[in-house]
Amino acid sequence: MLKLNNWYFRLLVSYFPILVLTVSMIIFLSFIAVNEISRSETAKADNITTGYVVDSIENALHEVEFTVLNEASKNLNYAAYLDGSKATNIKYSVVRSLRALVEDSELIDSIYLYREADDTVLTANAQSELADFGDRAFVGQAKANRDYQGWSVSREYREFDRLEPVRVISMYKQTPLPFGKDGILVMNVDLYALEQIIGSMTNRQVSFMHITDAAKQRIYPAADSPDDVGGGNVLTTITSNSVGWTFESGIRAGRLLGWVSVVSYVWVILAVLTFAASIITIIWVTRRNYKPIQLMMNRIQSFQMRGSDGNAVGMDDLTLIDRALENLIVQSQDYEKEQRESAMLQRRQLFNELISGQRGEQTIHRMRKLNLLPVTGRYSVMVARLNGYEHFQTENTANEQNVLKFALGNVLQELALGEGLQGWGEWSAPDRIAFVFAVTDPDIPIADQLRQTASVARQWVGEHLRLPLSLGIGSVVEDWSRIGQSYRDALSGMEYQFAIGREAITYSGDIPPGHSRGMFNHMQLCSECVQQFRLTNDGWRETYEDLFRQLATDMLKDEDIHALMQLFIQTLTRELKDLSDTLNGWLEGDRIAALTARMKDASSLIEMKELLLDYLLELFDAYVAMSETKSYKTMMTEMRAYIQANFADPDLSLKHLSDRFQISGKYASHLFKVEYDMKFVDFLVQLRMQQAERLLADTDETVQNIALQVGYANSITFGRVFKRTTGVTPGEFRRLKMRPSAQT
Repeated sequence: MLKLNNWYFRLLVSYFPILVLTVSMIIFLSFIAVNEISRSETAKADNITTGYVVDSIENALHEVEFTVLNEASKNLNYAAYLDGSKATNIKYSVVRSLRALVEDSELIDSIYLYREADDTVLTANAQSELADFGDRAFVGQAKANRDYQGWSVSREYREFDRLEPVRVISMYKQTPLPFGKDGILVMNVDLYALEQIIGSMTNRQVSFMHITDAAKQRIYPAADSPDDVGGGNVLTTITSNSVGWTFESGIRAGRLLGWVSVVSYVWVILAVLTFAASIITIIWVTRRNYKPIQLMMNRIQSFQMRGSDGNAVGMDDLTLIDRALENLIVQSQDYEKEQRESAMLQRRQLFNELISGQRGEQTIHRMRKLNLLPVTGRYSVMVARLNGYEHFQTENTANEQNVLKFALGNVLQELALGEGLQGWGEWSAPDRIAFVFAVTDPDIPIADQLRQTASVARQWVGEHLRLPLSLGIGSVVEDWSRIGQSYRDALSGMEYQFAIGREAITYSGDIPPGHSRGMFNHMQLCSECVQQFRLTNDGWRETYEDLFRQLATDMLKDEDIHALMQLFIQTLTRELKDLSDTLNGWLEGDRIAALTARMKDASSLIEMKELLLDYLLELFDAYVAMSETKSYKTMMTEMRAYIQANFADPDLSLKHLSDRFQISGKYASHLFKVEYDMKFVDFLVQLRMQQAERLLADTDETVQNIALQVGYANSITFGRVFKRTTGVTPGEFRRLKMRPSAQT
């Protein structure tokens, strides 16, 4: 028979009601917590889904816009039609293009082209006067507001008044693109197709989505849609700037969600009060039953004092508890040992938290515990970066790299101590070590001390360790929580080493707040310098000097300067390439690769300028020597005379001229364009057509014979070129008794 005065059962009976009540409340509160978490995660998921729908709609409309405008800009028939061309084939080509655009896109309902010259509208189906066109009102709005660039609000479109309207959104562009005034290109996107896309991305059984345009008109679901039932709380509202639509979404209300919503904060307060009552009751019951527990603890303590060397035969509960405690102690000791062994890792983690700007109480507590920096004072971060880190890895083994890095950290630490600075440093990246320095004396100029330390360190490391360094000094702060800002300032300053020009030592305060001229101005100077260089204009040197004077005064990042120099070299290569094999040797292969590598390793803007200038001077001499081998003026005179004498040769071409005058075809075309301001092909056609006009007017030769005499083996080709040049066919020219044009 169980005795209720037994200590085990007394505890069981005493604590059981409290346990049941507490667990019940915990379960209830857990349910509330899970519900709140579910609400939060549902809101996040709904926001992501809605964002995806917005992005999909924007991308789809952007693709429609890009496809239509790309076709309108590349298809020359559009411009020809707007210019008033009466050619039927041009109109049909435009119609085929419009029809292909509509058929190739599931979203495009229709496209039409309004021509302002005669107030006509051309669609994929017909051409009509504006007054008879079903969408004339929208055309009128477009003419009144030509500068509007976005999509219209939801509207009804019909091609003719007798047709059923279609709900669309529209965009119009002035044509010819991009700033033409000859007409208007209108593209209409079917709202039903957009609704189908949106519907495929949403689950109507679980969530709802309402979309309205800028005029508050319902886009989705449609007003007569069966999905427009039910409701719920709006969780996400997103406005698309490119379309002007507002997307509202949420989860449909259900029985479970509605019941949970009834739970209010009154239950939370009740749970807190119940928990407090449970604690008070436990304390009271524990005090009442404390004596048996005390006896148990005495036995445990006495057993620990005696030790246990015997076998565990007949081991009672207290012995098991004792063994469990011993195991716990051993585990604690092992854990402390592991903690000591990982102290370095913890220091590095703490350092990274410090320079990243984390302000947690735990971080501050650990800082004070380790006593690595003074609690009060002024702080600044100095970052040292190994330049040419890839070369450093190639030249040294892994062990040598570790030794050199260790030596570098100690050197910086010792030099800072010599200047009265207390520091703590860690490697924040494979090629970068960061130090946090602090001073407690307000009279010590910490910024000047850091500059001196950086200068001495760079010189000493360069002489003894043979390591090229770049150093950046951050701003001075007065609180641990702002050390992260100082670290970011140090890194930011290192991005302007060329602009500041302080021998690879930068300070965040060296960057002025002013604005530079911008990259576009520098790009223009690069292009101007290359053009002058190509034309052998001696002014290229002055333009080159102006470019680097601006780079020296403007605050550009190092990466922007490198990109600008790369653009300069690429532009120069594009202008001079293929003019001769000699120049190709300068502009390709190892020579240009070596120049690029040396400029990449340049430590200052002046060094970069001198490297590129030396290369340009040598290239200029080679270019001038090539040009002066035979004066291009004389050569062009000879070339013109040769063309005039041999224009009837059907094999006369740039390839023929390049073989005849020993220059490249591209160079011959370039010289011809510069000298006579017209292309070689145009000049040749002009000579042939003038001779053909003379023969048509003064002789009775057949068109076929005349074509052969002016260099055309085919009379059809001759007739097509003749009409394109004179505006009439050879037969019409002879029949109308037209006179030849002036001779060239």
